[in-house]
Amino acid sequence: MSGDEKLLRLSAMAGMVLDVRSAALSRLAAERDALKAQLAALNAPRATEGLAPAAAAQVRFDYETWASRRRAELNLKIAAKHAEWLSHLDETRQAFGRAQVLDRMLQATRNRRSG
Repeated sequence: MSGDEKLLRLSAMAGMVLDVRSAALSRLAAERDALKAQLAALNAPRATEGLAPAAAAQVRFDYETWASRRRAELNLKIAAKHAEWLSHLDETRQAFGRAQVLDRMLQATRNRRSG
């Protein structure tokens, strides 16, 4: 196998690694966004129409008690998912850099041959 063939294979492999890393990064971002949407949904007002004022107050209190615990859970999950996303971001950046360098080396090799 010649040096050009090795470089071509390395470039292709780097592209595949970048694709995998990018897909993982996108998946983590989507999961984080879904958690954020759940958190936002907890802030939507709840209907208490047709209830007596005391019953409506009890419903709001019960909901807020439950929702505050759920918000705490979601905030922890969002923070963990964001930390995981940041870690994958670094890996994706490295994979992108490798792919770019190998592509440039391959292009330079082709330019030298044609020129």
